[in-house]
Amino acid sequence: MKKLFAICMMLVMLVAMSANAFAVTNGFVTSPSENAAPKVEKFDPADENCTATLNITAYGDKHTLPDALRVLLEQAYDSIANSTDLTQLNAAFAELVKKMGVDSKNLAVADLFDIHPSNCEFHDGHVDFDVTLSADTLSHFVALLHMNKDGVWELVTDAKVTNNGEHLEFSVESFSPFAIVVNTDAEPPVADDGTSPWVYVAIAVAVVVAAALIVVIIVLKKKKRV
Repeated sequence: MKKLFAICMMLVMLVAMSANAFAVTNGFVTSPSENAAPKVEKFDPADENCTATLNITAYGDKHTLPDALRVLLEQAYDSIANSTDLTQLNAAFAELVKKMGVDSKNLAVADLFDIHPSNCEFHDGHVDFDVTLSADTLSHFVALLHMNKDGVWELVTDAKVTNNGEHLEFSVESFSPFAIVVNTDAEPPVADDGTSPWVYVAIAVAVVVAAALIVVIIVLKKKKRV
């Protein structure tokens, strides 16, 4: 009987843990290696002579980057993972979080990726780029951080989520690692039918518990018959 009860409780815990979409580990919502790279929806260089195309590499694919870019992306990861408070990464970011009224302990990075240009012979002389990305990690967006080539985090001040939460628009002067920061304490999203996903989580947990209890009852009845 005790073993069966322990199994029931284990099942409930597993379901609850898997349903927690904002379980933060080492400063990240989930492992950045699990995320697909954002896609470029629009790239508009201020200099019309710029012929560059953007290459976006997810953290999980960092091994495909040239050594210098890979090392910088790993440095970005380490600085996030070793930070006890993400607002310490950048003063302007800390000020933004304060103005938004978000508790810094609820901040986490939802995505980490590298952006680098190619196919432009004189790209180093070009600055000011408008970029629009699509990503699946924009829910409860707070800010976009950019680690420059010196390994210093910068706040992308004009970054904003558009297109019903599907696009991220921003302007930058250079490219390297970027981190999408979200508020893990925000209200969960609402489904198309107006139902919170947590309702479905509760139903799933209830189903698991009910099934486990039925098994317990059946086993107990068999024991009584014997």
